[in-house]
Amino acid sequence: MRIIVSFTSYPPRIKSVHRVVESLYRQTVKADEIILYLSLDEFPKVEAELPEKLRRMIGQGGFRIAWVCGNLKSHKKYYYALQEFQDAVVITVDDDKIYAETMICDLMESYKRFPDSVSARIARIILKRPETLEQYVKWEKEEKIEECKDVPRMDLCAIGAGGVCYSPRLVNENWFHKETIMKVAGDYDDLWLKYSEIISNIPVVYTKPSQKDITIDDSQICRLSANNLYGSGNDKCISKILVLLKERYADCYEKWFSNLMTREEYIMEKKKYYAGVFNTVFDKAGNMPVYFYGAGKTARHALRILADLGLTQRITAIVVSDKAGNPSGLYGLQVKPLSELDTSRKFGVIFGVDEANQKEIMDRLTAYNYQNIELDTRVIASCYK
Repeated sequence: MRIIVSFTSYPPRIKSVHRVVESLYRQTVKADEIILYLSLDEFPKVEAELPEKLRRMIGQGGFRIAWVCGNLKSHKKYYYALQEFQDAVVITVDDDKIYAETMICDLMESYKRFPDSVSARIARIILKRPETLEQYVKWEKEEKIEECKDVPRMDLCAIGAGGVCYSPRLVNENWFHKETIMKVAGDYDDLWLKYSEIISNIPVVYTKPSQKDITIDDSQICRLSANNLYGSGNDKCISKILVLLKERYADCYEKWFSNLMTREEYIMEKKKYYAGVFNTVFDKAGNMPVYFYGAGKTARHALRILADLGLTQRITAIVVSDKAGNPSGLYGLQVKPLSELDTSRKFGVIFGVDEANQKEIMDRLTAYNYQNIELDTRVIASCYK
């Protein structure tokens, strides 16, 4: 299967675009073509306006520049490639990232598992209120949606910055109405593409990156996405898209909207997921006693989470270095000093302290036959603010 990497840029960013291309050369899975779509409206002198470093790359490693008439702004990164290369996998990227060498590999692995979905290394969960969508800034970000990875979902919005993979023959002509695109979502390609996926009943899969990308510093001076995120632009675009959905695809919209979650429903789903994850950790500990180490502020917050998930019953007791100043019990668990533990039997320890204190406590535990139980409640802490 041929792999096409497609992206676009504009004059304020063009000086650093060669760094994006260099990162695409270094991919562990190589693209057959890397195409940079540029508008003749923005670069009327064509290659003469491009930096020397970028010009020297043309023709190397499958890289070429496609010059187009008119200016579809950020939509250029997908608009032409998805129509021209319908028998290939098309991966769109942004012009402000040095991509990790595993970026294409991540997306191709996801494509192989989910060929009928759009795969994205950055995504957000779309949440709703009773009659409309939540504000864009309240859509849950990828660093908080671990439970959603590798699952095709209609409530995920792919974010182009991390790279997005489109399977062959996935698109249709309704994605490419120029006048509608510019009228409804001129500066918001991610949102227009989500609209297109909704009307085509195509889910998005969040595939967690195996390595991190690096943002090019100079590229952020004119960063449009920052204005979109913290301003009202995204929400205005979303309102226009919802109107379009209701007018042209009412049944499709009703089905999609009814299956979205409110924030409260999302939190309930997240808690259920992590209750299962944490229970699996306890199961691996077998029949050994499991102690929770710590009773300070950090520890109490973690215990609150475990109690809410119904998991404190799987903890034998809370252990502290010195019982002075600590309560006799928390969340139905006895608090006991380390000196009272049975040293003849192996036990597990969940550390409810910060990393600096954990090292100190681990030094104290060297005389004991214990096993560190990795239970990171921070992954769900946002549900307990």
